[in-house]
Amino acid sequence: MSEVIDSISRDIEAIALALVTMDGEDIPVLGDMLNRLKAIEARAQTIEAVEFGTLTRVLNAYLERIILRETGDFQPFETGLEYLQAYCRSIINNVEYKADLSSVISALGGAPDESVLTESDTPATGRDPDTAPTTDRSNDEMTAAGHFNAPPPELSDEDIEIFSGFVMESMEGLESVEVGLINLEQNPEDTESINTIFRSFHTIKGVSAFLGLERINRLAHQSENLLDKIRGNEISLDAGVTDVILDAVDLLKQLVEGVQVGMDSNIGLDVGADIAPVVMRLEEIQKTTERGRKRIGEILIDQGGVSEQAVQDAVAQQKMSPDKKLGQILIENGVVDAKQVTAALRDQKRPANRKIELQVKVDTLKLDNLVDLAGELVIAQAMLRQHPYMLAADDRRLVHTLGQLNQITSSLQTMAMTLRMVPIKSTFQKMVRLVRDLARSSGKKVQLIMDGEDTEIDRNVVDELYEPMVHMIRNSVDHGLETPEERIAAGKSAEGLICLKAFHRGGNIVVEIIDDGRGLDRPCILEKAKANGLIGDESKLTEDEINHLIFQPGFSTAREVSDISGRGVGMDVVKKTIEKLRGRIDIQTESGVASTFVISLPLTLAIIEGMLVRVGDERYVIPALSIIESFRPTREQYSTVEGKGEMILSRDRLIPLVRLARIFECRADARRPWEGLVVIVEYDGRHMGLLLDELLGKEEVVIKSMGEMLKEVPGIAGGAIMGDGRVGLILDMAGIWQLAMQ
Repeated sequence: MSEVIDSISRDIEAIALALVTMDGEDIPVLGDMLNRLKAIEARAQTIEAVEFGTLTRVLNAYLERIILRETGDFQPFETGLEYLQAYCRSIINNVEYKADLSSVISALGGAPDESVLTESDTPATGRDPDTAPTTDRSNDEMTAAGHFNAPPPELSDEDIEIFSGFVMESMEGLESVEVGLINLEQNPEDTESINTIFRSFHTIKGVSAFLGLERINRLAHQSENLLDKIRGNEISLDAGVTDVILDAVDLLKQLVEGVQVGMDSNIGLDVGADIAPVVMRLEEIQKTTERGRKRIGEILIDQGGVSEQAVQDAVAQQKMSPDKKLGQILIENGVVDAKQVTAALRDQKRPANRKIELQVKVDTLKLDNLVDLAGELVIAQAMLRQHPYMLAADDRRLVHTLGQLNQITSSLQTMAMTLRMVPIKSTFQKMVRLVRDLARSSGKKVQLIMDGEDTEIDRNVVDELYEPMVHMIRNSVDHGLETPEERIAAGKSAEGLICLKAFHRGGNIVVEIIDDGRGLDRPCILEKAKANGLIGDESKLTEDEINHLIFQPGFSTAREVSDISGRGVGMDVVKKTIEKLRGRIDIQTESGVASTFVISLPLTLAIIEGMLVRVGDERYVIPALSIIESFRPTREQYSTVEGKGEMILSRDRLIPLVRLARIFECRADARRPWEGLVVIVEYDGRHMGLLLDELLGKEEVVIKSMGEMLKEVPGIAGGAIMGDGRVGLILDMAGIWQLAMQ
C-alpha cells in the first residue's frame, strides 16, 4: 500500500510542478499530465478513499476538456489539484481528511452526490471553493496532524539546491510585489503591475505546494485569490487592501526566511508562524462589497463575435438549464465557436503575457574566484610588461604580441568585473515601502521619485548600501520634510518630495538623496555640538565642517525622540559604512529649500583607482576619490602655527601638513616641504596636505588583503602588487587623519 501511495504522490507533485512552470497551452505537457492522472485514477481504486477517486476522475475529465479547448479556465483544475495534494498527504500521514470536496468537484463539472461527502459525514462548511485545501482546518488541527513543525526531512544536495533556489526567487518576487503595490496605489489602472504581483504570488503558491511548504502555500494562495479579484475588477485596491497584502508579504518573507534557517540549522522547514489572522483578513476582504466582473456575454459583444440579441436568448435558455454555462449554450446554438469563448474567458481573467528570459545561475563563490583570477592575470601581465628583458627587447613582433595580450587581459578583467555588477534597483525598490510606511506613521505626505535605478554597481556594494540609505531616508522624512501645514505656510505643496538618483561619474557611482524640506539648521547644529563638547566656543568652522557634525556619534538635533529618529544613532553608521566601502559622503543644503546627500562609491571593491606616490623607497596608493589637488609648495606657503603644527597655504586657506615619512617611520628624500610635493586630500569635510617625494602616476590596482595580522594597521586600507612585483600600500584617509592628530 505504501508503494502505491508514494507512486501516486510523485505523480501528483510532477503534475503540480508542470502546471506551475507551463507557459501557455503546451499540448505535450498537458498530455503527460493527463497520462499521469489516468495512472493515478487506476491506482486510486486500490486504496480505501472514495472521495480521492472521485476527485481524480473529475480532474481527469476537466483536463480532457482543456485539451479539447472546451474551456480555457485553469483555475478550477489548479484548485482541485491542490485539494488532491492535501488529500494525498493526509493518507501518507495516516490522518483523516476532513475538507469538504463538494464545491470543488462541482466547479470541475462533477455532480455532487452522497459519495462526495467526507468519510466522517462532515457537512459542507460553506467556505469559498477557491479557498486553499487547508482553509477548513485550524492551525491547531494542522499542527496536531503533523503538517506543521514536522521533523526535518533528510535533504539531499539536489533538494538543498531546489529549496535554496525557491528562497532566493521568492524573496525577489516579494520585493517586486511591494514595489508593484505602491505603484498601484498611485496608478490603479496599471495592469502590468497587477499582473506582476499576481504572477509572483502564483509562482510562490505553486512551488511551495510542490515542496510541501503548507503555510507558505496557504498564505500565497489566499493572496493570489485576492489579487485575482483585483485584476478582475471585483475588488478595488485602496489603502486598506494594500495594507493587508503588505502584511501578507511580510509574513511570507518570514516564512521563506524560515526555510533557509531550517536548512542551515537542520530543523523543520515550515516554521511555526501564525498565519491565521492574516489569512482571515484576506478572506474577509474578498467577502466585502465588490465591483462586478465583466460578464462573458458582454465581452463577446464587445469583441463583435455575437449580437446582443443572441446573448439575451442564451441567457433565457440558461434560466431553463441552470447547470449549463452561457458560453456552452452559445456554442451549442452555433452563434460562436469554442475558440472565441476561450479567448473571452482569458480576457475576463486578464492574464499577462509572460516573457521568458534565459539565464544561467552561477554560484557567487565561483564568480568571486573568477574575478580574483582575472586580477591575478592583470598583475602577472603587468609584471611581464615591465620585466627588464621585455623592456630591452627590440623585436617588433614581440612588442605587438605583448600589446595584444594587454588588450585581451584588460578586456577579460572588465568582463569579469561586469559579471559581479547588478542594478541598484533592488536597493532603491526597498525604499518605496519604507517611504510609504514612514509617511503614514509621521502623518506627512511624501512622494518618492527614483531615477537611474538601472545603474549597475558591485553586488557587494549594493548589499552594504542598504542600511545607510534606510537611515538617510528616515532622517529625510522625519527631520527634512515639514508637515503639510508647515509646507503650505512656507508656500510649498503639501506633499513632500524625496528623490533617489544614481549615475556613473568617472570611475565611481554616485547616489543622491534629495528632499525639498527645511534643509540643515546650521545654528542649531553648532549649538548642539557646543553643548555636547564636540567643538569649543571659539571654533571657526566652514559650512562643510558644520554640515559634517551630524555624522558624529550620538549627535541629534531632534527636540524629542520619535519612533522614526531622534536617538542620535544612524548618521554615524552611515559615515562608517560609506568609509568602509572606500567612498565619501557630501552634503549640499539650503535653509528652507532642500538638502542633498551625495554618496560617491567605487564601482567595485576589487579594484581601486588611485594615485601612485613615492616616499623615499616606499610607494603608496592614494584613492583618487579623496584627492583634491597636488602642487609643489613654495617657502612662502609653508608656516607653523602654535598648537597646530605645520601648515600649508592652499587657495588662501591654511591646511594641516602631514608628513607620510614621519607617520610610517620611513626615510624621505624631501626634508623641507618646498623640496617635495603636497597632495591635498579630503576626509569628513576636512582637508589635509600629504607631503611626499614624487607622483608616479594614476593607476587602477587590484586590492589585496593584508591578512589577519596586519588588517588593523591604522592608515592602511590594503595592499596592491605593482607591475615590478613589489607591494604598494593603499592609504586610508580616516586612519591617516587619526594618526596625524595624535
